[in-house]
Amino acid sequence: MKVAAFDEGSARADPPAAMRMDYWKPSPRLEGLVSGYHLYAVAPPQGQVHSDVFQPAWFNLRILLDPQTRWHVRYGGGEAVRVPDVALFGPSSTACWSQSDAGTVVGAGITPLGWARLGSCSAAKIANRVVPARDMLGEDVEALARHLRNAAPGAVPAIFDAWLIGRMGMSHRDEDTIARIFSALLDPNLRTVGQLSHSLGIASRQLERLCLRAFGFAPKLLLRRARFLRSLHALIRGGPGRRALAIDAGYTDYSHFIREAHEFLGMKPTQFLEACGPMFTRSLQLRQAVLGAPAQALTRPAA
Repeated sequence: MKVAAFDEGSARADPPAAMRMDYWKPSPRLEGLVSGYHLYAVAPPQGQVHSDVFQPAWFNLRILLDPQTRWHVRYGGGEAVRVPDVALFGPSSTACWSQSDAGTVVGAGITPLGWARLGSCSAAKIANRVVPARDMLGEDVEALARHLRNAAPGAVPAIFDAWLIGRMGMSHRDEDTIARIFSALLDPNLRTVGQLSHSLGIASRQLERLCLRAFGFAPKLLLRRARFLRSLHALIRGGPGRRALAIDAGYTDYSHFIREAHEFLGMKPTQFLEACGPMFTRSLQLRQAVLGAPAQALTRPAA
């Protein structure tokens, strides 16, 4: 169901809304496959919506605890779409703007390694998209949703653990190579596809094929996305007065960083942070404290 596009800046005008947020670590058996579990609950004033944003990320399986909750998202400059009550968010290379009425969503973050085991299609096919989870993961994901809807919030991690362990037990034939790519993408010293290919000892054609299959994007875009997110979060931590020190050494200058921001966020970083809702700001701190990184796409794979 498509609706009219909404204004990402509207988050600034929203009155304070009741919010709840939780993050949990997955079972050690899922280390490197699942980045973490989350719960977001909002209750905006009657007749209003909660507006917020998701930063570029990997995969996320998300279940609305009330299937009737109206939740719409928009990737970049695209059209807004209604989120299915049991949804799979594909990997993203742009901000995902969100608006919803009152409701609660629980979710599991899935890494490229996890997708290699769990997914039935190339990640590129669902990049910058949200789709019904059953189309990609099968009908039994609906049973998972029913279990979560009938459980207490504290049971969410164990329920997700049990379901995912049962479906991620078999290794993928390219798993070792995918794991090496996953780790190398976060190395700030690898700035070009040539450097990445050489460091991994993988031909560029094979590297591109594996990146599209497991990560959703070509290696050049993945390197640029990682560089941008590192710089964005360094800027957030350091504040605007330290912007020259925050940006990655791979940028020629601050203007280069700003050009990248327009691609990944659709605007300048300062405009993006002003437009973000309170849940985004709170999530950075809580995700860092619980899961070890302020962004899913910056979570390091298992050693």
